[in-house]
Amino acid sequence: MAEATTGLCATCVHARTVVSARGSTFWRCALSESDARFAKYPRLPVLRCAGHVRRSGDGEGPPPPEPASADR
Repeated sequence: MAEATTGLCATCVHARTVVSARGSTFWRCALSESDARFAKYPRLPVLRCAGHVRRSGDGEGPPPPEPASADR
């Protein structure tokens, strides 16, 4: 189901979910830390991405959420 709403991010090794203090979930791209071509929080669903690398063992669901930082 996550693939329908997030696209490629749901299966990518670089994607992380971030849950805000209010309970909203956002998808963050770790590639944005080292490459300006990638948005930190891409517009979903992502249908094409030059940095997409499929997670091994896919089918286990999205990666666990990262805690929201207090400095946001």
